[in-house]
Amino acid sequence: MTKNRAALELIFAGTLWGFGFVATVWALRAFTPTETLVYRFIIASVFGEILYILFRGVNFTTIREELLRALPAGLLLGGMLLLQTIGLQFTTATKSGFLTSLYVIIVPLFNAWFFKAATGWKNYALVALALIGTFILMDANLQGLNVGDIWTIGCSVIAALHIIYIGRISNRVGNAFRFNNFQSIWCLILLTPLLLTQDKVTTSSEHWQPWIGVLCLGIGSSIIAFYLQIRTQKILSDSTASMLFLLESPFAAIFGYIILSERLTLFQMSGALMILVASVIQILLEPASKTTGTKPQ
Repeated sequence: MTKNRAALELIFAGTLWGFGFVATVWALRAFTPTETLVYRFIIASVFGEILYILFRGVNFTTIREELLRALPAGLLLGGMLLLQTIGLQFTTATKSGFLTSLYVIIVPLFNAWFFKAATGWKNYALVALALIGTFILMDANLQGLNVGDIWTIGCSVIAALHIIYIGRISNRVGNAFRFNNFQSIWCLILLTPLLLTQDKVTTSSEHWQPWIGVLCLGIGSSIIAFYLQIRTQKILSDSTASMLFLLESPFAAIFGYIILSERLTLFQMSGALMILVASVIQILLEPASKTTGTKPQ
């Protein structure tokens, strides 16, 4: 796969994740955050494994190794999405998308601090440009942070760790689709016991929207988008991948505008353009091969 194709696939994943904020709002109209995620990962793990078996057959030779490799990814992903979904009860889909995207500055910082990755001033300048665009998109009219925003900022920290982990083990992943199925299974195992903390579990809805939301999250955001993340991070560096992930913010804003009537001003739209420009420049600066996360020898 070429770098350009990997970038295009990750942009498509960003589109699916952007719509995922709307889908989550739909699901939360009937279900709790835990129920939403449990139903999402039942769909993702079961339907994903059925698809894998249909096209690749049953293979038990490396299943233990692949399950263990997917364990940290699944735990990080489950924690990240739980915080994000809780936050969406108190903040808008548009604002959640922008706050989640703060991982774009955390990824290169964590890589530089903990793994001694080479990071130049151009990378920091692009991160700064993207973050300025993010805060412009948030707009002063949003009147500061609320409790949902705090949950979402916590989500962005865990999202950065998930991106870094995927980047460091992606070259050892035999089949990206199967790995994604296994991280979905671990998410399900992590989140299901939380249902016991609820007084009751909702298993039905009078309206179609919550279940449509869960289906979109299970198939679009989990099966397709996270598979594309694992696949493309074999080619792209963590920093470039995180910049492209940032595109989910303007996509969340667009879908929020069209579907949820969450309006953007021209000032906020200029912020979205800044994010797009920073992402494109980051792709152009990316070397031909994937970085390993260490300084050149």
